[in-house]
Amino acid sequence: MPTDFKTAQIIFNTTDGRIIKVHTITEKGAGQLNVFANDLSSGMYSYYLIVDGNIIDTKKMVKN
Repeated sequence: MPTDFKTAQIIFNTTDGRIIKVHTITEKGAGQLNVFANDLSSGMYSYYLIVDGNIIDTKKMVKN
């Protein structure tokens, strides 16, 4: 995480683009986010780090 941002979020999507969770980040610097997938169906999901309106990184996760 950059240390000089105004807004930051992690957005979780399904493979068809439906947003399932938005997490607002308030702490600057290094950190972690635990994802509890009990409510998710098996499949592939994407998540995006958005800082000040720009997509910084995109990752995929798989729930078996």
